[in-house]
Amino acid sequence: MSENEPSGQRGRASRQRWIPWLAASGAVAVGLLYIIGTQLIKPVARAAEGPAGSAINTGPATVSEAAPGVLHTIPPLGGSGSGTLAPDTAFLDSEGQHVTLAKFRGKVVLLNLWATWCTPCKVEMPALAKLQAAYAGKDVVVVALSIDNAKAEAKARAFIAQNAPLVVYRDPDYALPPAFSPPVMGVPATFFIDRSGHVRGRVDSDADWTGPKARAAVDQLLAE
Repeated sequence: MSENEPSGQRGRASRQRWIPWLAASGAVAVGLLYIIGTQLIKPVARAAEGPAGSAINTGPATVSEAAPGVLHTIPPLGGSGSGTLAPDTAFLDSEGQHVTLAKFRGKVVLLNLWATWCTPCKVEMPALAKLQAAYAGKDVVVVALSIDNAKAEAKARAFIAQNAPLVVYRDPDYALPPAFSPPVMGVPATFFIDRSGHVRGRVDSDADWTGPKARAAVDQLLAE
């Protein structure tokens, strides 16, 4: 710049050189604030992971949202002959053997999808265990299916062991949830499945499993 240029022009040129740097710094600051804010404010559950830690499910399951201390009620079930056939996608039983829901034909099934990283899932599990115990000796089975990855198997087994008479079932490949229509996008999620293997009801949240509506739904399917 020429020494003969007016001082005002030199000042404007100097300020213009700082503008790109300030804009870039501002963009970086906004980006960092956004990342920190989403981690602190918006609770997002971890997706199921494969052996190498990579996400393998097409739609990561999230934790179903509800007001603290508020449980969802059990909706009325469809009538006899209604509902679609439950998926025949395989998962693992307590012995590590592949099974499908067809194994439970002839029984009333409450399929509960849960994970060790899902707080509402763990809160409602003792109630599901009490519901299973209340129907001891009858054709009712609560299938507590963990969608934790293989690395969390011991943790899932230990938790279910504290909630007898439930036994652990596992789906480390996250295969069964997306097989439902519509797919399961959040946990906990529970399905009422009748003796013929048809889905008659669905609760996409935690629920009051010790209340009269839960018993009434199970009794309805048992009576058919």
